Amino acid sequence: LKAGSSQLASDFSASQLSFPLLAMGDEDDDGRPKPNKANIDDEFLRHPHSGAYIRNPLLDKSRSTPILFQAPEFQHNCLEEALVEYNCLTVSEHSYREMMRQGSQSALAGGSSSAPTSPLARAALSTLGKTSKEYEFVVNVKKSTYVPPRAGRRRAEQKQGNGTLVDKLNIEVADDHGGGLRVEDVKEGLIAAWNRRQHPVFQVRPGDRVVKANGTDSYKATPAQILEEMEQASDTLRLLFRRPPTERRSSISMSSQLAETL
Repeated sequence: LKAGSSQLASDFSASQLSFPLLAMGDEDDDGRPKPNKANIDDEFLRHPHSGAYIRNPLLDKSRSTPILFQAPEFQHNCLEEALVEYNCLTVSEHSYREMMRQGSQSALAGGSSSAPTSPLARAALSTLGKTSKEYEFVVNVKKSTYVPPRAGRRRAEQKQGNGTLVDKLNIEVADDHGGGLRVEDVKEGLIAAWNRRQHPVFQVRPGDRVVKANGTDSYKATPAQILEEMEQASDTLRLLFRRPPTERRSSISMSSQLAETL
């Protein structure tokens, strides 16, 4: 979990132990440490500013709460690539603290302990689903696993709005000039199959926004570039979705209903 954004890596968490060691010759021309392309099993990660070694919290498989990374740590160590098999999400530090506080209360109220079954992590995610704040989450799919829907279901879902239906993903997206691509509808396909396997926090819904596809820049990529990568990626597709704040979700839902009525 990226805090501060904070980045959450599936079912783990905790503080990092940093060591005052700095490898010489590891700086870019501007004096900053070079990005560290870390692997999930590396003993140490690198501090984004000093280059110091940081104990890798991903090595502790016994943790039952989320692993918290500051956004610069996550990005500097290229953990997006290393954690391709993990569920990752980005929230503000305030949202993370509130999520864990309410999750702890929910777990205790349910009489659960934070054991290997990880009730705290599940409870924390449940509270995140009710948050009024914006957050981001990652979806990983492989086009090679696509199974076309049965003919009956395909006919039932032929109705399409004004957006673009992305092949195999079978989500309808549109550029509403709000940043990235807004999800208008989720039909039977790879994203619907992803949704069935995931906690509700990681399920793609109408109103979510696709802000990154594979290596596209989430700050600089145009909606057209994101769509092109979604359509042309040969197999693996790693998508970053942004869920808007509650009040915006409500207005999006009302706008969609109005559009359907018209």
